[in-house]
Amino acid sequence: MERSLTTPRERSDWRVLGPWYVAEFLGSYASTLFLGGVYDWAQQQPINAGPSRRLWLSAIWGFAYIFISLLAGKFSERFGPRRSSVSALSMSVLTASLALSSIAFPRYWMLILVMFPFNLTASFIWPAIESGVTRTRAKLNLSSRIMLYNLSWSSAGFAAFFTHGVLEKWSWYTIFAVPAIAVGIGALVLGIFGVRSKDITAQNVPVASAAHETLSKADIARRGQTFLKMAWIGNGFAYLAIYVLFPVTTQLALMAGIKDLATAGYVGSIWFMIRVFAFGALFLWTGWHYRLAWQIGPLVAMAGSLCAMLLFHQLAVFVIGQMVFGISIAVLYSGSLYYAMHVSAGHGGHAAFHEAVIGIGTMVGPTIGALVATGDLDAAAMRKIAAGVTAVLLLGAVGMAVLAVKGGKRVAA
Repeated sequence: MERSLTTPRERSDWRVLGPWYVAEFLGSYASTLFLGGVYDWAQQQPINAGPSRRLWLSAIWGFAYIFISLLAGKFSERFGPRRSSVSALSMSVLTASLALSSIAFPRYWMLILVMFPFNLTASFIWPAIESGVTRTRAKLNLSSRIMLYNLSWSSAGFAAFFTHGVLEKWSWYTIFAVPAIAVGIGALVLGIFGVRSKDITAQNVPVASAAHETLSKADIARRGQTFLKMAWIGNGFAYLAIYVLFPVTTQLALMAGIKDLATAGYVGSIWFMIRVFAFGALFLWTGWHYRLAWQIGPLVAMAGSLCAMLLFHQLAVFVIGQMVFGISIAVLYSGSLYYAMHVSAGHGGHAAFHEAVIGIGTMVGPTIGALVATGDLDAAAMRKIAAGVTAVLLLGAVGMAVLAVKGGKRVAA
């Protein structure tokens, strides 16, 4: 029998779930603005870091993120999602503010030093919020909760990408001061308006993940685990591709014939916008759940679109490639988080492993770029990056295919 879920004191779903999404938006905006600011500040005088050194900054961030996320999941399970989220957001105010010292003392090693504290505190936010969204007592089904979560962080990333240029032009101090303000507001929203800890339990996870779909415990043990492993592979390689594309996006736009940096930034943000729309579509349509084609297909499409953008420097290829890329990323990410929460009933440890997989991709992608981009990011360097990333993405596709074959009827069902 399906469990009857009612909100505490008959409060609306927005009242109980809304603070989580607001905190997620503000935290994601702060994190994206902070990391993008570090990357941009590294290019300025007197730091003047070349392409390879800037890519290593992202790789270092990703490497630390892997282990911090795993610790964050244990912390969330020990102290609860609400307390963990508010604590992490509050501490991020301090760590983002500490990064202001890198503006006063512009050194490459200083950027590495200020990145780690913010990475540490900010990375504790995501597993806790993911678990809190899943385990808060409300009527909304799991699929809708996850898609609203995805819309929150993806729209925040889009907003950060658009506003960082204006903020940097105004003052470089804003790339760290604004993130500190954003996470501070997030801590206040969740601390004041968030539901009580006793209303956040595993018993509140909706049995029905979507209107048409209810898996038994036996189904989850069989099909769910197989799809979860495939989704983790897909999401890891999605973030590998993201952090290969992100540092070279502006250069690709210029190589495609765009003349000024401002227009290059707008055109290069197409895939961010498409990803938001794709998350919205996946919110409305859940037919991709537990479908093999929607696991392997997006990985292949993502690899093809990325390689096309790196190899063929025409504006049409760049625009269409971004559209395919954004849709593919949305599907791969959605699968990873959805299956993690559905199979584990919102366990913070599974949310943490989902984030750790992101860290692996974030580390490997820039590492590939850093190893080949020793000079300028010209056409020859793009070809090398394309060759390297294609080989790695093909390994991911093979890994997913092997899991599908081993799953047999469980996957095909």
